[in-house]
Amino acid sequence: MELSSIEIFKIISALNKEIESDSIYLNNVYQVMNDSYLFKLHQVGKPKKYVMVNPKIGIWASKYDIDKDESIGYVTALRKNLLRAKLIKFEQPPGERICIIHFETKKGLRKIICEFFRGGNIIVVDENNKILSCLKKLKVRHREIFPGSVYEFPPLKATSIENFQKNDLKNINETELEIAKWIGRNYSISKKYIEEILKKIEIEKERKCNTLSDEEIENLETEIIGLVKIIKSDDMSVWIARDGEMIDDISLMNLDISKEKTYHKSESLMSELDNYITLNLSRVQTTNKQEPLKNKITELEKSIKLQEEAYNKNKNKAIELRNIATELSKANSYIEIFKGKNIEIIKYRKNVIKIPFIDSEKELEENIAPIKLSSLCFDYAKKMEKKIKAIEIASNKLKGDLEKIRNKMNEREEMKSTIKVKEEMLWFEKFRWFILPEEILVIGGRDAQSNVNIIKKYAKQNDLVFHSDIVGSPFFIIKDGISESSIAEIATATASFSRAWKTQTSVNVYYVKYEQVKKGAPSGMSMSKGSFMIEGKKNILKNVKLELAVGAVKYQDKYTIMSGPVEALTRESLAWVRIQPGKGKSSDIAKLIKNKLISKLNNDISEIYKGKSIDEYLRVLPPGGSEILDN
Repeated sequence: MELSSIEIFKIISALNKEIESDSIYLNNVYQVMNDSYLFKLHQVGKPKKYVMVNPKIGIWASKYDIDKDESIGYVTALRKNLLRAKLIKFEQPPGERICIIHFETKKGLRKIICEFFRGGNIIVVDENNKILSCLKKLKVRHREIFPGSVYEFPPLKATSIENFQKNDLKNINETELEIAKWIGRNYSISKKYIEEILKKIEIEKERKCNTLSDEEIENLETEIIGLVKIIKSDDMSVWIARDGEMIDDISLMNLDISKEKTYHKSESLMSELDNYITLNLSRVQTTNKQEPLKNKITELEKSIKLQEEAYNKNKNKAIELRNIATELSKANSYIEIFKGKNIEIIKYRKNVIKIPFIDSEKELEENIAPIKLSSLCFDYAKKMEKKIKAIEIASNKLKGDLEKIRNKMNEREEMKSTIKVKEEMLWFEKFRWFILPEEILVIGGRDAQSNVNIIKKYAKQNDLVFHSDIVGSPFFIIKDGISESSIAEIATATASFSRAWKTQTSVNVYYVKYEQVKKGAPSGMSMSKGSFMIEGKKNILKNVKLELAVGAVKYQDKYTIMSGPVEALTRESLAWVRIQPGKGKSSDIAKLIKNKLISKLNNDISEIYKGKSIDEYLRVLPPGGSEILDN
């Protein structure tokens, strides 16, 4: 399935509406699902937006959390040219299956030109249309695409159907061309729309234009104008034909006359693309990623089988050697014993023999004493037994590797049926936060900029403002009138989320009324970013202990991760883990916390927290190393 220029027009209109009056920046680009690109867009104080571009299909907004491929290939060129760029607008050249994404960067204007025809292409150009990078190089008769050349659009074949005007068909009956071909050559409109319109007004698509009556031309004009109204309207509903779980076709109008497929109405073009195309591409990606694992499983199974065969063969021989050694230790002659067991004795040369069963290369005296041969058999049995032990260790390792790969296969099989919807952050989750009794929310800064936002945007009259006597401390704010125990909890959070956590030393915390915080420095003085002047008396809490807890919390109907004073976590969380300053690497501690919380939660809720990324656990930790304390 591919999108026509009409559907792309509709999508671009919707994308532009989503970014109106917002300062949106390109936070990152990822290659996903082999040949798709996920653009992560950042808005200050708002949830992130995600736009998917698949050169073979089209462009759409996505809500899914998709596995990112390794950052190699063209994605590195996109990042080099566009990271941190401000998004200006989405644009479609009239009638083309092309989307141009305009950006403003420190080096000037940049455009991503996404072509959705002939296998697709993604091209980055500067303000002079000079090509900076391209997914695919191209050299054909009418245009060339390669870095350093000037980008040119493909030759315009027809007028955009969106520009259709009343009376555009007044001279149509002057040509002998078939009506369907005439519309297709003059306007950028898909064959499916042409066929549907002609069926509605009962005109055969092979009819010559010069045979059309005035009434038929008027009916044709009315139907095309009706389609243009649909295209330009804000209505994002579409008609979908499905083949199983895949979208077989997508249309802005119900193609119930010209097509044999059954179409169903959907309220959102963008949701349909995301729900079906993204999901299907993800399943294809998962299947492709399974192939190397399947091959590895086959190799391991063969190796394990060979190891088991070698184990059994060596074990049986070791047993035989020990049995023979025992018999030889009591015998007067080895010849009778070996003949009775059909063991070959080779006369190698005069007075020298070889016994392949024991060792095919070892030369033995023909008159060797049975007791000496018994000792030799015991020695070889011991060697065999050592070999068996090594085979057993190697086989167990292979079986362990096989189990890990099978588990990985099973995990991917589970992912194949569904991918996780990106969970939007609640507004306060961009700050430090926790909950006091009676569900009173406390927020604090994460860095200098969020400290500024806390004081300038969120703090109000009758608020208390908390801060530590150390550079690198957050501001926490709360309404005045809280209890002494709540003041102590906020002081603990203020100290623990400060730089004191890194130095592992207790620190003094003070709180003042909001009116005592001055946002500007006195004349002739300057303050570093995130700093404020405090006037008047400070309420000081000395040597505040550094200790936090991290827990699984359900708040505002969302299962999330909260960190804060131990008292807050024991009161509010479903499961929690205490931490204190230490030498443990934050990423390692985050993994341990995740595992501990999952083990403490019941099955349904543990699955939710199992699905959360390590980054979500890492985000709530204080700056610096930590160690986990037993609850």
